[in-house]
Amino acid sequence: MSYRRQAARDAAALFIQQDIFKRSEHIACYFCFGDEFDAMPIMEAVWQAKKHCYLPVLTDEKELYFVEYMKGDALLPNRYSIQEPVNQACEFPAENLDIVIVPLLAFDRDGQRLGTGGGYYDRTFHFLQDEPLHRPMMVGLGYEAQQEESLPREKWDVRLDAVLTEKKCLFKDTSSP
Repeated sequence: MSYRRQAARDAAALFIQQDIFKRSEHIACYFCFGDEFDAMPIMEAVWQAKKHCYLPVLTDEKELYFVEYMKGDALLPNRYSIQEPVNQACEFPAENLDIVIVPLLAFDRDGQRLGTGGGYYDRTFHFLQDEPLHRPMMVGLGYEAQQEESLPREKWDVRLDAVLTEKKCLFKDTSSP
């Protein structure tokens, strides 16, 4: 079995042990693109736990909306060749999600995330900057090796509440400003 496949399974096994997973019903995931960490084992765990899984859909305004996704639903590639549900009629409000699993290129202990540069998640979840204790909980998904000591922060960046890797679930260091 490849390291990537095993890492994805290990991360999913860690995730389902977390209290936040146990008490959540509405969980957004993503289909990996390129070298992104594979979220499919997490989607499988969501379905197995009889919870609701959602996938992001890109808008022309460079934001995301979320559509419930069930195993076997039809998919089509978007303009970046990332799979999206064909049936996009039932949008689920981002602010009603319990957890959002977010892809990343790098992360730090303070919850800063480096994405691919499109800003889709930052624009979609900007409301969390005003209500940091409101849901959803933002959880970055990446490899342990993607952790950096510190990453630059822009005023529009939405911080992660936790990062899930193949080895641990790291909650944001709340001692930092």
